[in-house]
Amino acid sequence: MESNKDEAIRCLSIAKSSFEAGDYLKAQRLAEKSKRLYPTERAEQFLQIIKRQPDPAPRTIPLQKNNTQTDRKYTTEQVNAVKAILACGNCYYKVLSVDKTATDAEIKKAYRKKALLFHPDKNSTPGADEAFKLISKAFNTLSDPNKRAIHDSGGDREDGRRSVPSYRSTYHRRRREEVSPEDLFNLFFGRNGPRFNQDRYTEHAHFYKHQRYQQYQRQRQHQRQTQQQQQEDGSMKYFPFIFIILALVLSAMMSSQSEPLYTFQTLSPNTYKRVTSLNQVDYFVNPKTFFPRIGNSHYKLREIERQIELDWVNELARTCQREQRQRGYRRSKLPKSCQEYDRLARRL
Repeated sequence: MESNKDEAIRCLSIAKSSFEAGDYLKAQRLAEKSKRLYPTERAEQFLQIIKRQPDPAPRTIPLQKNNTQTDRKYTTEQVNAVKAILACGNCYYKVLSVDKTATDAEIKKAYRKKALLFHPDKNSTPGADEAFKLISKAFNTLSDPNKRAIHDSGGDREDGRRSVPSYRSTYHRRRREEVSPEDLFNLFFGRNGPRFNQDRYTEHAHFYKHQRYQQYQRQRQHQRQTQQQQQEDGSMKYFPFIFIILALVLSAMMSSQSEPLYTFQTLSPNTYKRVTSLNQVDYFVNPKTFFPRIGNSHYKLREIERQIELDWVNELARTCQREQRQRGYRRSKLPKSCQEYDRLARRL
């Protein structure tokens, strides 16, 4: 029932247009159809409004010998035509009676002719409604280049083997993806009857042009995503080499930073002996790194030698404590390291 809601709304809209045009019988018939498809309070209220209208003047029917022939609403030719359309199934070229090489103009011309003959408001033959929907489906498929290509390749052959009820279910499942049969008819002929409206035709052309533009945009977006993915994959190929180079650079930096600026013993590369100017403490440096470090600045040299003497005093203190524990010296016999420590500590 929910799947018929949109069709019911369209029927009610056409019924209101017919009511405004003074065609009360058509308005009542469409309103009742809307109510059958999907009962709503609006449809019920509209039916009550129609029923309150005065009855239209009865039509004068000329007397004929066979009154039963006058009362018939459809002919045998119409019945056979409906059966022929439904028998085509999903052979859409047969539905529109066009060749596989038909142009867009020929397909549109065939649709206009068929739609006028089988529209439910113009043809009351049983099955005309399904035939009309099948004609619309055929036009929707053959007027779209992509859908037509799929149809030509047999992509919908399975649908063609289904029965007419199966076509009905297929229509309801897919109609959200395309123009509905009634809307398509109105786009060609307008809402007030089968008078070709050029503006409506242009609107229909713009609709399919918009569909093709959206498809083109989706294809472009997919191409951009593919190119971006390829670029990212290409960049990942060089990542291991970048990591190796970065590791080598960091290793070199750490090794250069871990090399001491000075030592108190000859340890490679600190083999060049120097003496602090204040307290004559011996130390060894690497000329390649020490002299570029201080340059011509006496202030930097003084600060470095000040730090050297403090480090040497701390080293003497540790040596003094260690020797006192190991040798058990008495206070009267201090180790040499302790004596040197006392001398420098007093001066610093």
